[in-house]
Amino acid sequence: MHKFLKIFILYFFIPCYLFSAQTLFTGNLEKAKEEIQSTQENLDEQSIDQKVNEQIKIAQNVIKNINEEVYLLKEFQNKDYSTRINYLENRISLNQKEDNNLAIKRDQIELQLLRQEAFYESTLKDLVESRRSFKDIEYFEEVLNTNIQYLLKNNFDKFRAIYENEKNNENKISKELTDNYLKLANQYIQQLFTLRYLKENIDQYRTTNFFIDNFNLQYVISIIDSNKFISSISKFTSYHFKMTIGEIVIVLLVLLFFKLFVTKVITIFISLLNRIFIQNYNRDEDEEEENKEILEYIENSIRKPLVIALYTLSIHISLYILVKDTLLLNKVVPWINTLYIGLLTWAIYALLSNSITSFAQHLVEKYPNVRREMIVFILRILKVIFILLVILFLFTQLGIDIKAIAASLGVGGIAIALASKDTLANFFGSLNIMSDNSFSQGDWILANDVEGTVVDIRMRTTRIRTFDNAMITIPNSELANTHIKNYSKRRIGRRIKMTLNITYESSIDDIYNLKKDIHEMLINHSGIASERTIKERRTRRFEAIKREDLNGVKRNLMVYIDEYGSSSINIFIYCFSRSPDWEDWLEVKEDVIMRINKLVKENNCDFAYPTQTLFMKKD
Repeated sequence: MHKFLKIFILYFFIPCYLFSAQTLFTGNLEKAKEEIQSTQENLDEQSIDQKVNEQIKIAQNVIKNINEEVYLLKEFQNKDYSTRINYLENRISLNQKEDNNLAIKRDQIELQLLRQEAFYESTLKDLVESRRSFKDIEYFEEVLNTNIQYLLKNNFDKFRAIYENEKNNENKISKELTDNYLKLANQYIQQLFTLRYLKENIDQYRTTNFFIDNFNLQYVISIIDSNKFISSISKFTSYHFKMTIGEIVIVLLVLLFFKLFVTKVITIFISLLNRIFIQNYNRDEDEEEENKEILEYIENSIRKPLVIALYTLSIHISLYILVKDTLLLNKVVPWINTLYIGLLTWAIYALLSNSITSFAQHLVEKYPNVRREMIVFILRILKVIFILLVILFLFTQLGIDIKAIAASLGVGGIAIALASKDTLANFFGSLNIMSDNSFSQGDWILANDVEGTVVDIRMRTTRIRTFDNAMITIPNSELANTHIKNYSKRRIGRRIKMTLNITYESSIDDIYNLKKDIHEMLINHSGIASERTIKERRTRRFEAIKREDLNGVKRNLMVYIDEYGSSSINIFIYCFSRSPDWEDWLEVKEDVIMRINKLVKENNCDFAYPTQTLFMKKD
């Protein structure tokens, strides 16, 4: 255990990078000589040793190019192998129809030449990328072995017989076939030699790293299982349960590490981010409040996806440690990768949603005329499109054929169209409501027998909160085709209408003066709509003559002695408040009543009460 503790400290605090010395390639010289000798009579007059020396120079130049990352340059990336391969495949199929067997073999040799060249260059690019990303030595060996096996499987020997038959012929196709064969043989021998040379001399283009190559989780597991107290138990669990004690211990440590990381480090990271962000922008109180709000929704957006992603990663690592079945891992890993993509989508979706919502909130506050429900509606459509694109991408990752799904949707398109008829009608109804601007979110409306405040205009329905605090949901297709009374569309406020009853005992002159004082008071009242309190542009005054009912600009102010009542002389009062708000209207109306009461007393008038006179007839 003391030894394991030292190794553990070394693993985390003192990673040592050991560089292996450069070695000369000798292991495959005999193989190379045999391969060159087998085709020497077809190549040139050079000796085998000269040929091997040239191959070594070429292989060393390849290593130099790998170190300088030459294979990632444009001249290597722009080689259009696919176009040339497609051209040859089409020419082969045309020659097959014409039974031109010799031309078919010529093109097949050239086709194999191109495919091997493309796969070889792809391997070299992969080596450069692996070198950049510090992958372990096993990965480099796997990449090289894959290309070597590909070459051995696609040897040029299958074309040797036809080459022997045609090498002495002078016709054009035979010469082209011979040239293609010799190119293929030379390329095959050189590529095979170079790949084996690269495999034997990995340290010349990749720095040996003990921390990455040897001192990994499997190394720690072997150290644990080699302990004399644990060794026998590990053998028992490995035989019966297909896992060793070392593997179980490492899995538990991985899970514990990620548990501590999730609970502690994320909190520390977010708090550190908050301090840095606030310190950089702590200039203005409003700006500081806005930055805190941004940080809050960023934290709320990424915390849950990040926590789940870290737990998923711990399970992912544990599976690689415990599961030995490669086929099972190949089936499970794509689903785990899909989960990562889903979590990333969740975080991006939450960030975009919160960002757009925050921006829209500031936009509405800055420009009150901007319709909030229109922004919300567009935001929902964008969310739906984003989710559909992610679902299609996930289907592609899982190997599900999207074209087959689209074809099945085409076959069942009629049934889907019939089933979604009402949904589409409601969707287009919501578009009609948005474009017509008959009402907005927060408006007080009366639609048929439903009266209340519009809470939300959704893609399919509209929700209305009634004045008894109930929620009513109405399909948009129905709402778009019904008459709607919108009380909130009034540009001028609510109507004040009353009849003032004055006693017959009051002087008619006093009543007339009272009428004039009330009229003057209403004209000068700041809460009553009048020519003095509301100034319209000249064009608006002109339009109001014809469009006052549409725009709601009525501001009639009338005070007249109206009639002789049964027990009073009645003064008719008719006006509108400036504000359409109900509470403001009540306050203005209350103030008008109080002022009228004061004016009645100032003009020596009294309010009339309902009276009745009885005449008694004597006998």
